[in-house]
Amino acid sequence: MDPRLASVYDAERRMGDRNTVLRGIKPTDFSHVRKLAVPFIQKKSHSASAAVSANPTMMGIPKASSRRPDPIILLSPSASSLLRMSNARSFLEDGKFVPPDASASTASMLHVQRTMRTIDPNRPMRFILVEGSEQFKPEYWNRIVAVFTTGQNWQFKNYKWSNPNELFKHTLGVYVGWRGEQAPDNVRNWGHRVLSTGVDRWRGGGAEQDSSRFRDKEVIEQIWKTIETNMRSKGWRADTAPASI
Repeated sequence: MDPRLASVYDAERRMGDRNTVLRGIKPTDFSHVRKLAVPFIQKKSHSASAAVSANPTMMGIPKASSRRPDPIILLSPSASSLLRMSNARSFLEDGKFVPPDASASTASMLHVQRTMRTIDPNRPMRFILVEGSEQFKPEYWNRIVAVFTTGQNWQFKNYKWSNPNELFKHTLGVYVGWRGEQAPDNVRNWGHRVLSTGVDRWRGGGAEQDSSRFRDKEVIEQIWKTIETNMRSKGWRADTAPASI
């Protein structure tokens, strides 16, 4: 190289590219910075652990639901029952009896509402009505508050308590027949464990029939009052249901 050109190059200031500038002229040891940061990292980790211990919900574990489950009423699937899925809502919610064959129903589950003033006076309770227990989970049995029956033992075949004498130790039985007619022997043998009631015979529709059915409401009030008393004794409260019955 020309000596004069070499002297010019030696006098120039070297300008690095992006990579050489970032890399630096000599390696830098940052281990002392890491050592200084360790106490702060450990302190932050300890604080976070303490917060999780004090508040388990921060761990992602959902809190147990405080919502009260809906009570369940079992209806009899017997064709001779005066109360079926087709007329249960009219009877239990509206206080009016109509024959079960007056309208067809393919529903497998119904909901009715009723305010139970000695349990929760501020809001109505929703009751689930079903005819069978085939889809029951084990815990559903603790929510049974009444079993409507015709007195036929086969109804209880798939129940948790298939013996009616045992069943009605755990929940209330209800029999609805015709007013003035004697209840079946089985119902009478089950004694006070089963509420026996009767409605007036159906004599057709029309305004005259409607005015003559005022006693339906009396029967309904008797049934609901007995259900409410039984529920309260089993541990139903405004926000909780019994763990067992």
